[in-house]
Amino acid sequence: MSLLLFMDYANAKEKIQLYRTAAFSYLGVAHFNYNSIVGGRQSFERAVLDKEKKTMAEVQEIIKQISTIAKDSVKIAKFAEQLVKDNPQLAESLEFILGVELQEKARREENANKI
Repeated sequence: MSLLLFMDYANAKEKIQLYRTAAFSYLGVAHFNYNSIVGGRQSFERAVLDKEKKTMAEVQEIIKQISTIAKDSVKIAKFAEQLVKDNPQLAESLEFILGVELQEKARREENANKI
């Protein structure tokens, strides 16, 4: 009888050890997956920020180039005429976006004056 109890105890202990091994394996996999997700998200965020910085640098360069003709109304008119002739879709998009941005600026200033 005592041998039978010892065998049951040994089997139970072995099962417990297998469960513990599996639990630690699952914990390791979960830890690895979590770190992979966090690392992937950080890489994606870095790529987005880098692209945003590059885009802003390009935008600043365009603004600087356009600012050189800002004081000359003839150059501005020629620029607009050529833009409409060469790329009417871009001209319409710029017209729409600039209108929205100007309305938003006016709304913000109006709200700031109310405070």
